[in-house]
Amino acid sequence: MNKDLTIYSVYHKEFAVPHCDYIQPIQVGKAFSKLELGFISDDVGESIAVKNKTFSELTALFWIWKNIEKVDSEFVGLCHYRRYFTLPEVRIKKKLFNTKIIVDPRDVYYTPFSEEALKIISNESLKDALLNQLLSGKVIVPTAAHLAFELSGEASIKMHYIFYHIREDWYLMKDAVVKLYPDMEKAFDEFFDTEKQMHCYNMFIARKEVLIDYCNWLFPILFKLEKTVKLSEYEYQRRIFGFFSERLFNLYLFYNNLQKAEFPVVFFS
Repeated sequence: MNKDLTIYSVYHKEFAVPHCDYIQPIQVGKAFSKLELGFISDDVGESIAVKNKTFSELTALFWIWKNIEKVDSEFVGLCHYRRYFTLPEVRIKKKLFNTKIIVDPRDVYYTPFSEEALKIISNESLKDALLNQLLSGKVIVPTAAHLAFELSGEASIKMHYIFYHIREDWYLMKDAVVKLYPDMEKAFDEFFDTEKQMHCYNMFIARKEVLIDYCNWLFPILFKLEKTVKLSEYEYQRRIFGFFSERLFNLYLFYNNLQKAEFPVVFFS
């Protein structure tokens, strides 16, 4: 394990593992499968592994939080077996005596899997770039996605959730947040009603202290919501607590005025 940085990559099926000392694979979903991937899993010790079908990668985050004293690294993060942080792609455009560097503005690079692509998301240059931002006090987050409806214009985080998920659940989430943290009600409405970009995928890297504080704040909300929400009959919508936390993570950053450094995400296809 790297003394500076550990990024846990969440696996629920067999897939290539990056060859570096700062990405640590962690298996989820063993409570529902006989698959043995041969590395650490979220069902050891204090865990919520049995909630994986509704909490998604958060069962791994919970395990990391509860085992954080075993992590030697100063900075800890979470990603997915097919989604990783990467450096922005750039191209150089030359015209006569002028040279222009153009940065690819996409938040996600959809990339066919290859061993070469795997090396890019686990090389020393990327690690150094991540650490440079982390040491300056920033939280690493995916480049923000611009939210929009399918057939019309941009959408706030609130309206985007209501459109693509279950409307009543949004208000149950607000009720849980406000009951646990009454001082956040104004920020909740202000942020979610107006913000039209979102850092997705429950991916981030931060100092251990930030991760601990975030989890101490997040999981009580989710556990309270378990008592009030009605799980959908549709498998996709049953991943509700993972969807909640994507939005709540953005609220946490906003409310705590945390400085961010955005990196695009590679999505292996």
